[in-house]
Amino acid sequence: MSAPAPESPTTPLSVRVLLIALLPLLALLIYLDGQRYDPDLVDFQTQDPETSPSASLFPEAIAGLVRLGQIRHFGKDDLYEYINGHAEYFIGAGFQGLGVGEFAAPASPQPNLVVNLYDMGTPLNAFGVLVDEAGEQKSIDVGTLGFENDRGLSFIHGPFYVQMSLFDTPVAPVETARVMTEILAGAVDQADLAFRFPDLGVVKSTRFVREYYRGVEFLNNVLERTFERNSAQVQVFMVSDTPQAVQALMRSFAEFFAEEGIVQQPIGHNGLTFYEVEDPYEGEWFYLPLEEQLIGVYAAFDEGIAAQMQAYASGAGKIRDSP
Repeated sequence: MSAPAPESPTTPLSVRVLLIALLPLLALLIYLDGQRYDPDLVDFQTQDPETSPSASLFPEAIAGLVRLGQIRHFGKDDLYEYINGHAEYFIGAGFQGLGVGEFAAPASPQPNLVVNLYDMGTPLNAFGVLVDEAGEQKSIDVGTLGFENDRGLSFIHGPFYVQMSLFDTPVAPVETARVMTEILAGAVDQADLAFRFPDLGVVKSTRFVREYYRGVEFLNNVLERTFERNSAQVQVFMVSDTPQAVQALMRSFAEFFAEEGIVQQPIGHNGLTFYEVEDPYEGEWFYLPLEEQLIGVYAAFDEGIAAQMQAYASGAGKIRDSP
């Protein structure tokens, strides 16, 4: 026969009465604490387009076209409302904000020009988006780099990626775009980063790889350009960063090559030191570290390429930015 279960301890009546009496006091304390809040944290209203950072970068008129209404502003939370299905790409590429301005001829009820001004955070991010979005478009001399198609044009200036779409208007697209570059120049310096390469032939393509270039974990934010040289394709990659970061990249290469059993050999050439790499995966290639850049060339080292890179390093090289 089992023993009877022990009785549950009973809270004294006086303690229970005290706890019940404290409930209103606790409720009052919670209410008072809730009145201390940061209004910025609970203000869910949309930012006033006219006070958004990009609003001041839009003129009242461009090439005779007058601005229609207010500048619309979109952030990470509502970008999908403007470019549904493509917002995640921009956000993943470093997107910070978008301003949209519409312009029309004085007698036109509909916009003849729509300007999308994307703040991508850094010039490299803007460059990457431009190259991804441009595809096979025609290169134009606007901003750091620009492209034109039958619907309009796009270009970058500093951290801004700019799309300009024109509809039934006689204004010249390139000249209209240059008006925007002049306005942007007053707001942010034109970044002359590594969008320029040594002149190694005819440019065939350019792309931006944000991370894991050719599967290498430490090789990130890479610009790659393919040249046609002596009827052959030559791929060149470039990383631009601080001198300390370039030195760190050099150390990462040395450690990686040691772990993989890859041989690299320094080659002196007119005061510069190139590093020739015998890579069982990529074949022969070499790279040149400069103060704020590291340039790699997927080709066997030769005097002709070295001379062009020497000219580039001294600032005297002819630069080709257009396909």
